Amino acid sequence: MNYESLWQLYPLAREQLVHVKNRSAKKLKGTECRVLEILIAQQGQVVSKKELFEKVWGERVVSENSLTQCVAQLRIALGDSGKEQKFIKTVPSRGYMLFENVVELVDTEQQAASDHSVVPSPNPTIQTEPKTEDVNEYSYRQQFKLLLALLLAAVLLIQGSAAIHRLTFSWNVPLDTWVKTEHGGRDYFYFDNQASEAMYRYLSENSSHLNDSPVTDLLISTGVSNYYLSCVYRSESSGDQQVKNLNFSLRENFYFIGETVRDVCR
Repeated sequence: MNYESLWQLYPLAREQLVHVKNRSAKKLKGTECRVLEILIAQQGQVVSKKELFEKVWGERVVSENSLTQCVAQLRIALGDSGKEQKFIKTVPSRGYMLFENVVELVDTEQQAASDHSVVPSPNPTIQTEPKTEDVNEYSYRQQFKLLLALLLAAVLLIQGSAAIHRLTFSWNVPLDTWVKTEHGGRDYFYFDNQASEAMYRYLSENSSHLNDSPVTDLLISTGVSNYYLSCVYRSESSGDQQVKNLNFSLRENFYFIGETVRDVCR
């Protein structure tokens, strides 16, 4: 290496990401570690979303939000954010790029010599440039899956609301009602409960995550253990109006939720 990296990645270790200077270590999930390995292998170059999906998740069907949250968690681990993008850059409509000399991948043979209990990592696959036709086809499939998911979610919501109404009508059980408000030229809809209102006030008044966001409407609701957010926005790449549905644990950090909404809904 010509320059010393800020971090070292030990894929087979329990805590894989180690800071070079202070030797502090951070644990990554398996998918996060694999995404970072691929970005390191092509540092300084844009890695397409299609390639990341194929090499990390293979044949499994996952939403685009899985990759976005993966990258968001990597940024937090590296001390980066979606707004600053000091180490991992988002290239709209293409993919992600890891800047050079940020993370060094420690040689697996060297790591195995220091830890005899680990097994060798799989042989690296040959990197290929995705064809334009394949990228377009993948994009169409993702859009179709998104529209299908939204349709199913709407049907389940209607059916679930009707069932709850039938069960609770005779018991006179109060249900959460929606509160609609406008702030900063954006419409917010949130459940009339403490958790939803706290999330609304954080995103609209107490943070800057959505200051330059194309989101026009944001719906915030809560379940037994989760936040459910739906954002309506104008796509920066195509100009089309789109919708994304997200869910987070009620214990999730507000800053992480704000960063994820900022990265996904644009």
